[in-house]
Amino acid sequence: MREFEVEKVLKESLENTPVGEKITLNFSGVSNIIDVEMTFKGGWVVTQTIIPGKPFEFTKGEDGYLTGINITINPFDGLKNV
Repeated sequence: MREFEVEKVLKESLENTPVGEKITLNFSGVSNIIDVEMTFKGGWVVTQTIIPGKPFEFTKGEDGYLTGINITINPFDGLKNV
């Protein structure tokens, strides 16, 4: 499922943040685990799993190296008895 609101906020942050500055995305109120995958030129892929209540932070680098970001908010069905 695409997260259009998150994509819009991230795109605006990338456009408006100077190189070397930190970008922070807060997922306040989301009780789901979030997976982030960042793809760079040369085939580098960095993945991070964000637990509820924690922000996603990274420092903006030079334009042209980051080729894609995929953010997946995983479903959460609550606690289950096992």
